[in-house]
Amino acid sequence: MRLLTALFCMSFFLGLALAQPSKPGLSPCALLTKAEVQEAVGAPVSEAALNMTNKSVCDFKVGDAGSVSIMLTAKGPADSAAKTVAELKKRNISGEVVPGLGDSAYASSPGYGMQQLGAYKGSHQVIATVLLFGSPEAKSKAVAQAVMRKALARVP
Repeated sequence: MRLLTALFCMSFFLGLALAQPSKPGLSPCALLTKAEVQEAVGAPVSEAALNMTNKSVCDFKVGDAGSVSIMLTAKGPADSAAKTVAELKKRNISGEVVPGLGDSAYASSPGYGMQQLGAYKGSHQVIATVLLFGSPEAKSKAVAQAVMRKALARVP
């Protein structure tokens, strides 16, 4: 339970406290299918579930304790990958700008074995959070990139 709380807090932080809900009608659970997440992870996953605490997050459970989550929020006027990475580094969280995804994107390793990949596209911000217990960091990063590419294809 402590780990799930940390996961939620990190997703909320990286969505930034000022993040606003996305446009009505676009749900985070519409960005990925169970089959797409399962293909990326290489293991069975649960059906998509809208997070009961934060409706901007869609959760997929992986195994007994792993997860893949996708967060969809509105992009603020001054938001960018470079700005987000600078904010992460101020908080001693590793981050880097990642080319080739959306209008701009960043990756971070906030701890607890999590890998996050955030991207800005148009008026939206999408954050993929991957937590795969016992998997190497490279696999979690690859899963985050795979699900992000699928999700961004559905963001206008």
